[in-house]
Amino acid sequence: MTYSELYSYAKSRLTEYEAMCIMEDIFEFDRSKLAIHGNEIPENKKDFLTAVEKRAKGIPLQYATGKAYFMGREYFVGEGVLIPRDDTEVAVNECIEFMTGNERVIDLCSGSGIIAVTLAKEFPKAEIYAVELENKAFAYLEKNVKYHHADVKLVHDSIFNENCVEGEFDIIISNPPYICTDIIPDLQSEVQYEPKTALDGGNDGLDFYRCIAEKWVKKLRKGGKIILEIGEEQAKSVGELLKVQEITQISVVKDIQNLDRVVFGTVRK
Repeated sequence: MTYSELYSYAKSRLTEYEAMCIMEDIFEFDRSKLAIHGNEIPENKKDFLTAVEKRAKGIPLQYATGKAYFMGREYFVGEGVLIPRDDTEVAVNECIEFMTGNERVIDLCSGSGIIAVTLAKEFPKAEIYAVELENKAFAYLEKNVKYHHADVKLVHDSIFNENCVEGEFDIIISNPPYICTDIIPDLQSEVQYEPKTALDGGNDGLDFYRCIAEKWVKKLRKGGKIILEIGEEQAKSVGELLKVQEITQISVVKDIQNLDRVVFGTVRK
């Protein structure tokens, strides 16, 4: 089969958008390359066909191709790690606004590493840590850090062990699991392929926020910042958890859909 024939086959099984995404990820072909080289025969058509079949079965596109994109960078993903979402850009952009480049920053529940890698590449003089417990997710975190040649210190441990990293930090940032346990079975079918450990925030969705507030806020320097991605109905609850720990200037940032997406605040000086 030629490139053009493979593309036509993919369109017969999937949407045109998905077919082109797989062309780009497997062959690094855009439409112009396809027009020029369409009659040529690829060597790795098996990879392409495997990705098409996976997607046709309902497996998320990112898992089918093994790649996802975040803020202009490519990341390796697969079963066992949360798929990067554009929502997380809100938290990262807030963090970037606060940073001058010399901070000590920790990314809790790092997953594929999109937050830590982005910050390390944007601020190469900053000291960036990434904490991740799950073995499969940590393997992707490690792979992505190496792929991007990012200076990130990796910590394979639970955030419930606040002693896994010593010292104080200028910024804590996290996109922790925040979905209520009993809601997870009702999520869309594609999400069911993602690891429950990356989704499940406990009965009220706040287990990890409690942990961060109680165990990690005390590791922030005076005037330090905490930046947390949240579910759209959790701003008030998360804000209250932070207030108890003397976090001040608490603010909520909305995403492009005008939904609450990030809570951030400052340690009292």
